[in-house]
This record gives sequence, C-alpha cells and structure tokens, in this order.
Amino acid sequence: MSQSVPDRRLDDDRAARLARICADIAQVGDLLGPEPAQALTRLRDTSLSDQSVDVVLAEVTELMRARGLVGGDTPARGHRYLPLAGVRGRRPEVVQVCPGDLCDRVEIPRPDAGPPPRCAVWDCPLPAFRMDR
Repeated sequence: MSQSVPDRRLDDDRAARLARICADIAQVGDLLGPEPAQALTRLRDTSLSDQSVDVVLAEVTELMRARGLVGGDTPARGHRYLPLAGVRGRRPEVVQVCPGDLCDRVEIPRPDAGPPPRCAVWDCPLPAFRMDR
C-alpha cells in the first residue's frame, strides 16, 4: 500500500464528521458504489485548506444522500467524547484506528467479525492500535 501519512490532523469537528462518513461507507459501501470513496481520496492531499476539506465532506454527504443514506455529515450533539465500551466488562486492549491519523474513527475488533473494517480515505484495513502502551 502506498500511502503518505498526513502531517496534520483535521480539527475535532471535521475529524468526527469524517469518522462517521467513513464508518457509514464501510457498512454500506456496496450500496453506494465507488464515488463516495473516490471523492474521499482527495483528503490524502495534506495541502487542502479547511474549506476544501468541507467541500469534499459535503460532496460525499450529497452522494450518500442521493443513494438514500442520511446523517453521516451532521454535526455531533451532546457530549463530544464517550467512554469506550468494554468487552465482557473490560476495556479493549487493542482497537482499530484511522491508518493516516486523519480522523477519530475507532473500531473494537470482534473475533467473529471477519476482516478488519476498511478506511474509505486510504482504501486499506484499519490497523490495530494497542491502548495499553
């Protein structure tokens, strides 16, 4: 996989919006077709302004809405950070995160879930991150 890790991270709101969009694409990407993921690849460009990032996110949201999926790009309401849910009463030691550290998407790996979820921006599986370090 040839990817260049961005030298900046999106601000909290943009990172949260991107995480929701990416998670939605991972769940229903086969219903959406390739256009939303293709548009998200533009976020690999580290020189994009915040306004350009907003344009990409809005474009992807519209593509998703046109195919019947709504809500991926809506602003978060309520508490911004929630405790990470545990598995069998314990916090997970390993989670899967954005491969480019661009957004705040976190997935808890499940033994019976099959292959790891994919990142729509980098078009690769989410890598494991050890939380106990």
